[in-house]
Amino acid sequence: MIYKQPVYGTQKLFGEVYLAGQKISFKEWSVDLCAFDEADNFDVIVPWNVGGNGILASNAKASTTLISGKDIPVQIKIGNRELINGIVDEPDWDFTDEEKVMISGRGKIGRLIDREIPRNIKNRTASSVANEIFAYHKLKAKVTATSRKIGSYSEDSQTANTKMNDWELLNWLAEWEGFVVRVKGNEGFFGPLDQIPELKLAPIPFTYGKDCEVRSIKRHMSGARDIIVEGRSYYKGRTIIEYYPRPPKENKKGASNDEPETALIKRYTLTGLSQEQVRLRIRSIYRELTKCDITGEIFTPRYVDLDTDRRIALYGVGLGLSQIYYVTRVRYSETLEDGITTTISFGNKMKEVG
Repeated sequence: MIYKQPVYGTQKLFGEVYLAGQKISFKEWSVDLCAFDEADNFDVIVPWNVGGNGILASNAKASTTLISGKDIPVQIKIGNRELINGIVDEPDWDFTDEEKVMISGRGKIGRLIDREIPRNIKNRTASSVANEIFAYHKLKAKVTATSRKIGSYSEDSQTANTKMNDWELLNWLAEWEGFVVRVKGNEGFFGPLDQIPELKLAPIPFTYGKDCEVRSIKRHMSGARDIIVEGRSYYKGRTIIEYYPRPPKENKKGASNDEPETALIKRYTLTGLSQEQVRLRIRSIYRELTKCDITGEIFTPRYVDLDTDRRIALYGVGLGLSQIYYVTRVRYSETLEDGITTTISFGNKMKEVG
């Protein structure tokens, strides 16, 4: 059925923005909640009062927190739900048409990205490092225990003295353990994909032309063509070559019935890894390259209580496109004129691991 007249519920929810613990008025705000390894982020546009007093003003006698402060917290809420609790990155003042300032920043993942310290982790486990990082950033940790030492991953010096920030290190460790990493609100997750609670919830239905607008749907090369990942490693005096998900076809001379190889072959040099380690790594690379065959974006002019890793069921766009998708990004926005809107990015595959 094709719907010509969209039906949208009246919204009674309104966002609240807090700067350094103080509730402030705003012209508009937006929050991006991202899946995988991207940082959540926000933008807020607020009125600025030159010559006035208060946190959103400047005068000749005092500077406000927004001008002189460091690690200024910003919290955005809808009802009882905290969308983001982050810190200010860049205030940007605009005096052209009216006095205003755009306040941009990131959520808790941004703090993990900013912290990079020297450390030797060779004789530690991945779970102990994850617990330590989450504790430092005051995140409630949900970490699945691991037993093998990080130094057993490979002969790469990366296992001894890391040059990665906290977020890069967590994702690197998760790749080796077949885990995923999530930071949502005040919680940090390091463990198997199937333990993420949102994946166990029923999909939220959306019907094109009835309760949402479909802005785009795209089929990617990974869905239209086979991919073979080749990994090469020089390990203990010998060269190791592995393929995933299969070796490429060999065209033998004079064999007229052999079909030529049509798959796209992606080659990676992974020196220092054993044969089993190469197999694990190229499987992870393959699943990263092919994690989404179909991606898209839908929009609805209302608030939808949704989080990344949740599934949606899209209807009304025809056989093949109407299916269940995984949410990869949720963007909430509010203006004084248009109220709250929700934009959802999605893909037909979850990022697989291990």
